[in-house]
Amino acid sequence: MRIIRPLLILLVVLAILVAGGLFIFRNARPFAGTAALPTPFPTAVPLLPTPTLESTTAPTAVPTTVAATATPTPDYSPTPGPSPTATQTPTKTPLPTKTAVPTITPTSLPQVEPTLGISDGVLASGASPISTAIPTAVPRFDVPADTTNILLLGSDLPLAENDIRTDTMIIVSVNRNGPTASMISLPRDLYVYLPGHTMSRLNTAILLGGVDLLKQTILYNFGIPIHYYARVDFQGFEEIVNAIGGVDINVTCRYEDWRLKSPELDIQDPDNWEKFPLEVGTHHMDGDLALWYARSRLASNDFDRGRRQQELLRAMLRQGVDLGLITQFPTLWNTFKNTVDTDLDIGRMLQLASLAPSIRANGIQHLYVAGKTTPWTEPTTGAQVHLPIWEGENEMAETFQRLFLPPALNRASRAPITVEVINASGNPDMAVLAADNLDTYGFVPIISDEVVEPTRETTLEYFAPNFKSSYDWLIRWVADIPMSEIQLIANETDYAYNYRLVLGQEYDPCRPEFFAPRAFISN
Repeated sequence: MRIIRPLLILLVVLAILVAGGLFIFRNARPFAGTAALPTPFPTAVPLLPTPTLESTTAPTAVPTTVAATATPTPDYSPTPGPSPTATQTPTKTPLPTKTAVPTITPTSLPQVEPTLGISDGVLASGASPISTAIPTAVPRFDVPADTTNILLLGSDLPLAENDIRTDTMIIVSVNRNGPTASMISLPRDLYVYLPGHTMSRLNTAILLGGVDLLKQTILYNFGIPIHYYARVDFQGFEEIVNAIGGVDINVTCRYEDWRLKSPELDIQDPDNWEKFPLEVGTHHMDGDLALWYARSRLASNDFDRGRRQQELLRAMLRQGVDLGLITQFPTLWNTFKNTVDTDLDIGRMLQLASLAPSIRANGIQHLYVAGKTTPWTEPTTGAQVHLPIWEGENEMAETFQRLFLPPALNRASRAPITVEVINASGNPDMAVLAADNLDTYGFVPIISDEVVEPTRETTLEYFAPNFKSSYDWLIRWVADIPMSEIQLIANETDYAYNYRLVLGQEYDPCRPEFFAPRAFISN
């Protein structure tokens, strides 16, 4: 099965839901001499209201009803002519309001809630003995109403083949009532129970029982019901990237790994491989380079590969939005639907796509299970796997619980937290990379066009006495600055932004997301 343009459209629909908070960078190179980057918010610089001191606990999701704003009816009566008007004084920007769902409401099939077929861990008849106990089933999470969980899959062989192992597994959870979205990467080497079969790597579930077994495996071991899936092979992924003219990736962490010198060379010949470095900066990738960036892990691990895969998903969103594929979706889907391996119906896809503007405004949460597993060698086979740490210190259960919570800086419930970025590093790429990092966590960065002399140290300042401690627990990590060094500028209370970040020559944009601090969850 060949998946070219149609799955691109599907992935763009899903990517908008999981990566909408990112800037749509239309230039691959640094923003020298530009003002604010494009954001979901007005580009004019308002005087923002001073936020009140808030707890760092994660907000509790409260179902709300979004009322559509009544549209004023214009008065078409002729007037004698224009009259002088008083100059309007700029007003402070209010809290952003929820965007009404577009008037086109697609009809989707009822969403079926998955149930666990096997609640007791037993081996299949004739299965080989195992060297570890079968874990009990994890209690199912209380999934909020109007939530849809979608499993994105990437396989190492063409989808027509029976011997398929999934190298990419990402759960996207969309709360349509927020609307908010979260995503979590599942490492392929998690050693889990495959219901009704045996203990094995997570990525072998499709080989033994298809996507249905993989859904059951995720529900049994992690308590997450999967409503839908979408799957692409790696050849299809490469063609997708080429079809959109390549992707622009903001590489914040230098990466080097073995790469085939040319795509047509024999992969079995060691002389055809070379160490390939990808330096920090903005890179334009074709399908071959993007596939290498998404798949390689010889010099890293499965967790870092998951981080890079989520980066690529965000980048594909940017390219897809530029192509305007969302508006073409119904027509293109009807033409190519037979080439897409998914159980999403067209109505559900259109319904999810209609939420994209609000998801984009509210931000997105990225989750990982790095540091929440124990490396283990299976004694019989010698397989190097990871055992999940479900409870206790570094528990995985808390990470999966966050899948159903809004992002820490959910922009639907507060004024945007703006950060002016001034580049004094001497490297023009650094402002773009810093802005990308800030936006990933819900801040609204504005790259200044101010020309300054290079400085060695990076500094962070805030502007409002009662603003301290509201968000510095997160921004200090994103900017890699000790909390004690965040300075209050008391004599500039009318400053247009909440924070001022000055990037010095020592600034390092490498801030892997799986090490980021998380808001406290109150049980």
